[in-house]
Amino acid sequence: MKGARGSAAWQPGVRARRSVAAAVVVLAGVVPGTGVAHGDQRITTELTYSCAFPAGAQPVKVTVGARFPDRAAPGVPIRAAEVSTALTLPDAAVAQLTALHATTTGATTRLTTRVTQNGAFADASWQGTAPSVPLGSPDGAVLTATGEVPTVTANSPGDLTVTATTLAIDFAPRTAQGAATDPVTVPVSCTPAPGADGLLAKVPIAGASSSPTPSPGSSASSKPSPDKAAGASAAPPEIAAPKAQGTPSATAPECRGDTTQPLALSAYATGYSNVTKLGGASLIPVYCAKIVQGPNQLKRIEVRPGVFELHLLQQSLGQLEYQGRRETPPAPATFLTFGFMPTTATMTLEQSGPMTIDSDLNNTAGHGETYIRIPLVLHLGDVRVNGTPLDVGPNCRTTGPVYSADPDPAKNTKDHMVLLGVLKKGTDTVWRGYSLSRGGPLAGSVTIPPFTGCGVGEDLSPLFTASVSGPANAVKQNQGAPCASGIPDDPAKLCTPDKQPTTVPPPLR
Repeated sequence: MKGARGSAAWQPGVRARRSVAAAVVVLAGVVPGTGVAHGDQRITTELTYSCAFPAGAQPVKVTVGARFPDRAAPGVPIRAAEVSTALTLPDAAVAQLTALHATTTGATTRLTTRVTQNGAFADASWQGTAPSVPLGSPDGAVLTATGEVPTVTANSPGDLTVTATTLAIDFAPRTAQGAATDPVTVPVSCTPAPGADGLLAKVPIAGASSSPTPSPGSSASSKPSPDKAAGASAAPPEIAAPKAQGTPSATAPECRGDTTQPLALSAYATGYSNVTKLGGASLIPVYCAKIVQGPNQLKRIEVRPGVFELHLLQQSLGQLEYQGRRETPPAPATFLTFGFMPTTATMTLEQSGPMTIDSDLNNTAGHGETYIRIPLVLHLGDVRVNGTPLDVGPNCRTTGPVYSADPDPAKNTKDHMVLLGVLKKGTDTVWRGYSLSRGGPLAGSVTIPPFTGCGVGEDLSPLFTASVSGPANAVKQNQGAPCASGIPDDPAKLCTPDKQPTTVPPPLR
């Protein structure tokens, strides 16, 4: 049985890559090499960005500071330390925030950096949080964001360069009384000024006397492997750069994303579903989901007196698509009726209502959760018993959607499936698991309702109800990195020229 495809990474804001989860996309072991540092190089780089504020684009000066090793050896992680991103807001940008009756503003930032070595590259998100500053300061509004950044590990010699590319900012303006403005957050996407190279650092990687054993998730060559793409393993210790492809795999259905909607994404997913009564698992073939992201909301939650956590919330909508219909591709399934009679059938899941995707990133606690809710009716066709065709007609289906126990009591309506993706920040500051922007594993458990409409001339529905229907059927899915079809640029090469995802994930058990 198939699960909801809705795992696609749906990024927020004006650009799809600015998703709730894009705030924590991780890079490590993606390109060949880093090692033991012998000294430090401190960098301070001034960049100019054009930032798309609600009332129009404004130039913003951005100063990036960090400390890198001055050289390294293959096989050892490199991390930039003491990273800061300082934003100097022009008067016109300040005026747009004060027009919301704000007197102060904080922000979260996500600076996308490109790590390159020997022709291989990968993109990483440097996340930072800037405390509130007054908007009426005579010295101007300067927000300085700080935070941890991903590590990079290289496997071979050669200069490793780190370059700043796009920048996403979520302002959190506040009134003089300390209340949130309406809207609560102001998401702004920024692109480098024309002609800027954005080079932050160059770290020479020295040769090693012998080839090191690749660290988990690292590539053994200078080019990233396609099976190490973001989201390709259930809990990858490190996330490798997706490999660009000309077209999706031949096993993947067409999945062209919407190019008219700036917040549109498309992604592939696949996996396995158990049927408890049958004691086995059915492969969920690769299928397509299309998503429209909702706005980000930055929420400050008091967990105990005087102690607050910062949550980044987002709700998106999506739907499955296969040959113009809201369903998964048909998939073969084999089971035993009455415990001994071999029966084969073709199964399809039809989406019967809206798919919602709720993400909650608790950066304070280093934990994130994404709940995907989707109603899916199970259809059966092309049934054969012991090789003999059994005419079940065109309407053999479950009486309603397969459903899960929803953790939200208000939504526990037994008419939709629930899949959960979890993201966790380890003691090494690396985020692992599922996020909307990079994909990864999702899991759930569903009840399959009774069948109806099965049979021509005689009612065969009880046969399938007895063989298949029941609770506690595990579903595990793996979502690939999405194509941000709604934006023209594609620096991470996650889209084909006709805006289909390049990442086709393997199924997970």
